[in-house]
Amino acid sequence: MGIITKSIPDSYLPSIYDIRYDKLINNGIKYAVFDVDCTILPFDDINVTAEGKILFNYLNNLGIKAALCSSGFESRVKPVADTLGVNYMSGAGKPFVDFSRINSLFDNQAERETTVYVGDSLYLDMYLAGRLRLNKILVDMIVEGFNFKVFPNETMNAAMFQGMERYGVKPKQYYRGKIER
Repeated sequence: MGIITKSIPDSYLPSIYDIRYDKLINNGIKYAVFDVDCTILPFDDINVTAEGKILFNYLNNLGIKAALCSSGFESRVKPVADTLGVNYMSGAGKPFVDFSRINSLFDNQAERETTVYVGDSLYLDMYLAGRLRLNKILVDMIVEGFNFKVFPNETMNAAMFQGMERYGVKPKQYYRGKIER
């Protein structure tokens, strides 16, 4: 399998708020790993919204254990994790994280088939999840204006979407995979 096929998301939705978490739990998902920058918050932001706090509380009440995985600095990721009450990994070096590091976020209780990875980047997040054989949900980037630090990821997403067109995956053409039905 190549980088493109490993990166094809199981579901593609506008945001983390559009995911059917109740369907995930019904389909055996017990663990959810979220990217931080441009997935939960705009890049470099640490101010979690009330909506974000409600979502992570809802996940906890559903029985989905959530954690954060970011290549960002601890000084940015830790405050977000603390606000959401979840474990986190900063300085992750995505997409080259191994499953043991992901699993350590869940006290080594997670299994690949019961874990979903949620992120905005086809390369950094979806390719990581594909390499690790995790369920994967792509969401659109949260971007506020032009950000030079986000531009390389936007460019990589555009290139990867071009490669995925032959598989029917296109920007802004959302779909739900079997783990959300």
